Amino acid sequence: MQPRQKVGYGEAMFAEIDVACAGFAEQEQIPGLIAGIVQEGRLVRVTTVGLADIEGARKVGPDTAFRIASMTKNMTALAILALRDQGRLALDAPLSEYVPQFAAVAPATRDSPPVSLRHLLTHVAGFVTDDPWGDRVLGMTPAELDALIATGTLFARPPGIAFEYSNLGYALLGRVLSNVSGEPYQAFIRRTILQPLGMARTTFDAIEAQRGDYAFGYRLDEGQWSRERIEPDGEVGAMGGLATTVPDYARWVAFLLSAWPARDDPDSGPVRRSSVREMGLWHAPPFPPDPVDGLVPPPSAYGYGLMNSVDAPLGRRLHHAGGLPGYGSHVLMLPDRGWGVFAFGNRTYAQMSRLTPRLAEILHAAAPQPVSATPSPYLARAVAAVVAAYAVGRIETGAKVFAVNFLLDMPARLRDAELAALKEKLGEGSLDKIEPVHALAGDFTLACDRGRLKGTIALSPEAEPGIQKLTFAVEE
Repeated sequence: MQPRQKVGYGEAMFAEIDVACAGFAEQEQIPGLIAGIVQEGRLVRVTTVGLADIEGARKVGPDTAFRIASMTKNMTALAILALRDQGRLALDAPLSEYVPQFAAVAPATRDSPPVSLRHLLTHVAGFVTDDPWGDRVLGMTPAELDALIATGTLFARPPGIAFEYSNLGYALLGRVLSNVSGEPYQAFIRRTILQPLGMARTTFDAIEAQRGDYAFGYRLDEGQWSRERIEPDGEVGAMGGLATTVPDYARWVAFLLSAWPARDDPDSGPVRRSSVREMGLWHAPPFPPDPVDGLVPPPSAYGYGLMNSVDAPLGRRLHHAGGLPGYGSHVLMLPDRGWGVFAFGNRTYAQMSRLTPRLAEILHAAAPQPVSATPSPYLARAVAAVVAAYAVGRIETGAKVFAVNFLLDMPARLRDAELAALKEKLGEGSLDKIEPVHALAGDFTLACDRGRLKGTIALSPEAEPGIQKLTFAVEE
């Protein structure tokens, strides 16, 4: 993993971010927009564009609250993991263990497995995709959710077969939070996450939030703007009901990013770092994303409330979009670099996921080139032995750092012939760099007279790790 690099904060970079946000709002016809940049645990930039209230001509300010819709899901997921960490629930237990009404739901097929909490977290419970419907029922009462469980046509397929995004699944996780914690899921999330992080203006109650500095949601039909109805807080808001501000949400992003890298420091919470990292793992089958501006992004897979993708030049990114009548939002985090970018807009289903990668690319362009991580002593010793063997043409020069399998898998005479062929082609070489994958594996490069030679080493899991595998490739 690359060490984190601080971005070179300069007015030119900030100006480029501002221009990108303003241009996006104009292009997408979004009345008001706000974007935040988090780096190394700090909110370093807030960009505001346009109007929070068209009728009142009130501008978006740095503390204006927006609804973030399905970006709520990663907070709901972490709340579930918090209960798991406390030993109060199990992710692979049947949903009916925590929501007893679900025991009466007929399975998708007679041979279907029970729906588990893990199925719900990863959108593989077999429920039908329900974005438009779910967005209009945030105010559902407990009795209405009970009736839906009892009489709804829930399944599109058996659980565990395929990814299909389900708001209902996260609504049911909200019910799990309430039943297991003994308090409404809103109160549990507030007590467990919002209050410890100081997110005082983050709430599920959008009706109350709109009495303050709030961005009203709008739609555009035939050239005319109109306000969308504010969907009230209710029984299913765990799937997408939060309203928040940039300073508050920056605290959440900074907390998530603080879980990387894994380390020995004290774990200060509010939920343990390993559980945060668990959210970003691939827990569901990868799926091809929709094209953006004519380009097909890399495949993504769902973790627990977060999607995980890897692409160039940004590397690994965790992300999630949100959309409600009147709102669009997106968060993009680069955990290996400590950067987070998020944006909220107040037009129905505004595609903010088209803006955040652009802002991340601006940050990337302004950052210095990452410095390679320092190799462990074991890896450095192994590379030094291989470099010495290349210099003299005899693999047994490095015998002291070989694992027991090394020369059994490929005899010394064949290794020596390999070294001779490489040296005839490339000439003498000297070590240029070592690029660790982790303490027990990595790549190294020799700068040679007539080219470059790349080696890959894997060490054994012994008390004194030795070379168990070594391969070479000539860089063209």
